[in-house]
Amino acid sequence: MTDLSISLLTVLVAFFAGLIRGFSGFGGPAIMLAVMTWFLTPVQVIGKVLVIECIAATFLVWRVRYKINWRTSLTLTLPTMLSAPAGRWILTHTDPDLMRQIISAVILFTCVLMLSQWRYPARLTQTRLIALGLAGGVVVGASYIALVVVAVILMGPYSRHETRTLFLFWGFALSVWYAVLSVYSGHTGLHSVASAMPAAATYFSGSWIGSRWFGHSTEISYRRYTLMLLTALALIGLLH
Repeated sequence: MTDLSISLLTVLVAFFAGLIRGFSGFGGPAIMLAVMTWFLTPVQVIGKVLVIECIAATFLVWRVRYKINWRTSLTLTLPTMLSAPAGRWILTHTDPDLMRQIISAVILFTCVLMLSQWRYPARLTQTRLIALGLAGGVVVGASYIALVVVAVILMGPYSRHETRTLFLFWGFALSVWYAVLSVYSGHTGLHSVASAMPAAATYFSGSWIGSRWFGHSTEISYRRYTLMLLTALALIGLLH
């Protein structure tokens, strides 16, 4: 594909990914990675996805700032930020083809967890949230995919508002932290920012529409759509 074709495809994928991100609170980066790593290496894609996600995540978390459960959010997020550099090291020292296979395996695993329809009855304790955050940080650092953490939270007794707000804050904090790591390592620079701006505009638009769509959803429809999203991501990974 030509550079123009890849740019146009990125813009279209970004809009759809933003739509999903705004509705569910997650999935935007995973969708972009699943599609764009067909044509570019994970390191090349992540630089652009990072810029796009940071812009939209700031907007989305600002809209729910008064609904954030700070204790739960920080208990999950801070351990993730601590372990993310280990995942980042794995990404930069792994063959691109192997990295694609790992990303697909992560997506498939989370989909299987959700399809089992098993739900745990009690909220996660602080210790378990910390453990989940540490494990999630390694996965996110290596692939920028949050679906392992997403699957665990979705299988709990949390409402759709709690779930989405937690995902939005967690994603926002990780976007900022990941940006620092990526700039420091030299994988994200001014070129990444400039080349990502057209797609960032459509991603932002999709996020706004998706957040409006969430306002009209119910507990049942929210979980149904998020399960469909996880299934779709798994299928994309298998076809890669």
